[in-house]
Amino acid sequence: MRALLLTLLLAPLLSGRAWAAPATDDQIAGAVVRYAINVQHHQLIPAVDRVAVVDNYAIADWSSGANNGESLVKRAHGSWRVIAAGRAAFEVRDLVHDGIPAATANALIAKIAALERSATEAG
Repeated sequence: MRALLLTLLLAPLLSGRAWAAPATDDQIAGAVVRYAINVQHHQLIPAVDRVAVVDNYAIADWSSGANNGESLVKRAHGSWRVIAAGRAAFEVRDLVHDGIPAATANALIAKIAALERSATEAG
């Protein structure tokens, strides 16, 4: 039953046809959802609200019920996978600690912050 539910929930994300987001955002969102279900055993499916991509790295800002947080996602061998996730916003030093080059880490933090500001101003 859970496999069927997961298939139904992920199908739009993985098909590349859902929403107006680019396929890359859909792939990243799919990785975040799979991680939340399979690794963190979330009961609620997280919604990916914003995605900042720089080179082969991304930060996905997500919400799940009353919880929210960010996931650090890396592209390797053509697919995206979560390498870190938590309820707090990432800082440059966190990303550098996880092996991301400092310039890429700074660009990711700046990009996700700009997306958050834009969403706050629009909402």
